[in-house]
Amino acid sequence: MKKEIENDNEEPSAPFWMVTYGDMVTLLLTFFILLISFSNLDEVKFEKAAHSLKGALGVLDSYESQQVSNVSSDSFSEVDLLRRSEIYESVTELEKIAKDMGFEEDISIQINENGLLIRLGDRVLFDLGKAYLKPEAFPVLDIVGKTIKIEAKEVIVGGHTDNVPIKTGKFPSNWELSTARALSVVKYLTEKPGVSPEVLAATGYSEFRPVETNESQEGRGKNRRVEFLITWK
Repeated sequence: MKKEIENDNEEPSAPFWMVTYGDMVTLLLTFFILLISFSNLDEVKFEKAAHSLKGALGVLDSYESQQVSNVSSDSFSEVDLLRRSEIYESVTELEKIAKDMGFEEDISIQINENGLLIRLGDRVLFDLGKAYLKPEAFPVLDIVGKTIKIEAKEVIVGGHTDNVPIKTGKFPSNWELSTARALSVVKYLTEKPGVSPEVLAATGYSEFRPVETNESQEGRGKNRRVEFLITWK
């Protein structure tokens, strides 16, 4: 017992001021590491997003020639870096919801230094031959709307169909169907997520801009889509 008491009264191996100084230096080091990580935000996060989305959502191969990581983060303003961070978060949300809903093959995203190209297959949004949005489409469009609201300069919403003819009282041809689908999406974006109508444009491309062959059912399914071409301020 006497020995323990003697140990308690032993002098510390280092002065108390040195312990405090060491804590301060550690905190400063942590602070500067955080600053460095923020300065590389654009490169690191978009590279991570691209590799993640390429496997999960089928990001277009052309991304490889337009990698954002090749653009120095020094060329972007703080506002631009913040915007890109927010876009990354939205892209991550789309990735998660696509997995949860089983739409991995129906959502694709292309990222470049100018903005985004988001493709949503019609299975996500519409029933075959219809232009009314399905309820399952609402959470997906909410995320797209949030992305668009991040200082978008212009968003062209384009409807696309396959080459199977349609002739109904409401849709005499695929021109009317593709345009009506784009309009349905634009209307939802302005009413629900609150996207400014000033930045939105709706257009129908009918069957004339396919991304796959129309000779197979799978190819026609990929051609039936809505695209969002988003450019930034």
